[in-house]
Amino acid sequence: MNLAPPLATTHNGQAETSIADKSAKPLRIAVLLGDAVNLDSHSAQVLGTFTERERVQICAANANQSSVHEQRSLTALLGQATTAIEQGKLVELKFNDGNLPQSLYLLDGLRAAKLRLHAHAFIAGFAAGNETTDVENAATVANAALAAAKRSPAQTVQHQTIANTLNEAFVALRQGVTALAARTQAPLKGTTDIKQTNNTNHQAGYWFSDQHQARVLCLNLVAKTSHQADESRNLSQSLVLTQGTQLAAPKALVDENRLFVPISGDNIDSLIAQVLQLVNTLENSVGFHAEYLKAWFEHYDANAPLALVLMAASIDDLKLEAKAMLAALENDAVRHHGQHFKTPAGSCFTAKPLGDAGLTFVYPGVGTVYANMFNNLHEYFPALYHQLEREGDLSAMLQSPQIYAADVNTAAGMNLSQQAISGVGASYLFTKLLTQVFNIKPKMALGYSMGEAAMWASLDVWQTPHAMINATENSDIFNHAISGELTAVRRAWQLADNEAIVWNSFVVRADSHEIKALLPEFPRAYLAITQGDTCVIAGCETSCKALLATLGKRGIAANRVTAMHTAPAMLVHGQVQDFYTQALKPEALEPEALKAAAQDSSIRFISAAQTAPVIVDSHSIGRAIADTFCSPLDFSALIQNATEQGARLFVEVGADRQTSTLIDKISHAHAGQSTANAATVAIACNAKGADAITSLLKCLAQLISHRVPLSLAPLIQPLSANAAPLSSEVSPEGEPQ
Repeated sequence: MNLAPPLATTHNGQAETSIADKSAKPLRIAVLLGDAVNLDSHSAQVLGTFTERERVQICAANANQSSVHEQRSLTALLGQATTAIEQGKLVELKFNDGNLPQSLYLLDGLRAAKLRLHAHAFIAGFAAGNETTDVENAATVANAALAAAKRSPAQTVQHQTIANTLNEAFVALRQGVTALAARTQAPLKGTTDIKQTNNTNHQAGYWFSDQHQARVLCLNLVAKTSHQADESRNLSQSLVLTQGTQLAAPKALVDENRLFVPISGDNIDSLIAQVLQLVNTLENSVGFHAEYLKAWFEHYDANAPLALVLMAASIDDLKLEAKAMLAALENDAVRHHGQHFKTPAGSCFTAKPLGDAGLTFVYPGVGTVYANMFNNLHEYFPALYHQLEREGDLSAMLQSPQIYAADVNTAAGMNLSQQAISGVGASYLFTKLLTQVFNIKPKMALGYSMGEAAMWASLDVWQTPHAMINATENSDIFNHAISGELTAVRRAWQLADNEAIVWNSFVVRADSHEIKALLPEFPRAYLAITQGDTCVIAGCETSCKALLATLGKRGIAANRVTAMHTAPAMLVHGQVQDFYTQALKPEALEPEALKAAAQDSSIRFISAAQTAPVIVDSHSIGRAIADTFCSPLDFSALIQNATEQGARLFVEVGADRQTSTLIDKISHAHAGQSTANAATVAIACNAKGADAITSLLKCLAQLISHRVPLSLAPLIQPLSANAAPLSSEVSPEGEPQ
């Protein structure tokens, strides 16, 4: 490109804005990431039709230049690029990032829209200026760029970085575009996140935004001069970027650090032969070969009667996992008696798969959410997050200010309504992930405590589940009656306003009958939950401790203030029922004849409040939730009831693994009482403290070993270098303003 001299910079604190800012037409330059991963085939084809294009080669050798004034600034180059773009040209900027060639394509935003090109980001304004006072000048330049872009600082995330060369400036620009395309608010390499100084969230993770509002990034670049006469001066440049409608390509679920090999066969001997083949290949190979793993996915037969999965964090570990699997396949307990084989890395196999006839989604209750839970999940499923944020307020749904706060203790201090909302949000997210992305279809569903509400919200029954967020935030039930001031408890205990309530709950390993026998002696202590070999008692802290002492047991304090599942909660039963009596989606209200015809595909909803499945109508659902909410919860009986109805594979859908261990214990304790209870398995799709993707893959691996039909496309496509980016396209709707 034949660039003109750089834009003049002033020395009086005033910023020089871009030439486009001085015209009536607002600046809107579409930017596309020019690489094979993020540039889809349609975009590549359209960009190839431009007969007029300007190419700019920005050399890393700029780093050796002695002065910023001896090279063209980024804003000056963008000013010249704007002129070329106004002439209908396509501008390609080529530069190096860590000695790797990179490029950006720039063109007029309106023309991009007419060509049905989805930009990764837009340049909406830029400005530059020189001054001796770094901070004041940087702020002046940033404000000038924002004014040119017609954006307010309040709606903008700002990043500041040192960029002494033009190449460094373009590296920062590409990082900014990538952050917007990936919806990831992570500090750019070498940057100082301005928001950090304001004690707000600056942690890497999903970039939440107000619904229907575009994300805006103000990229502030500071270059140190090296002229002796100008030693104290700095060149400040600011660029305002807004999000585009094109998402960054998803990260691969399977890579050299997360290996996943599905193997199917008609019998165990066939599986052994294939695992031996794999071991032989691994012994004679060097390093990770994505195409080789792809071949195993292609050879996998979803209809084969048996399957195993090998998981490992490296090729060397995969060899060990394969050898451990071979030993298990020869083991009599695994081979002939149906004993499940599972390694800590996630490799698994069962000779007696349970199938999907008893596939049951289990929704955990309050208290499972945790700080920074699955904060990188969006990088692997960008299209799903895009869908969820268009359907509702994703930030509110997950309570992101608390869950993703810089201070990890913030999540631990969430009140009951915040925990309830976030817990339902986590379950909703994982439900959509399992059912829409992996095409897993449950036959039954149940919930632990408030998990019943999450069940109805997540499985496409309620018409407007997102409306429950604001309702819960402002609910007297959650904020005052059975939590907070505990007004329902105060009424039940007939306390005066000045009499304090010290409430607590304790988990104790004891038989429920032992506890029930002592309850008459302690009228302000309640048996709230029965769950396998443990129970939860709640109420007046002093009374609970006295009951535990009489019982001769030690309890673990939950330090959570909630009167759910206790007698005082019955005082708000009507309010709870009204709260959860929601309008249903039309498809959930099929006529009985159609329901009977579609019985094999419909979900059976099981409540702790009754033995028969819940009738899918607003009144029945509201009553079932209220009954569960206000009565003591017998989770053991719920699991037994579900098992008697055919539940076999219990998949916990939500944050952490609250119910999976409980279900295993309950099922094991009752395994000998009925043939119906002979074989059940509980699987969690998430675990606190573990990598979210690895936990998800471990869940999928077990489902595969049990021959549950599911889609492997999300795992296969990124393995192929020739495959189109998975879920990179988004709906052709305009950028939110």
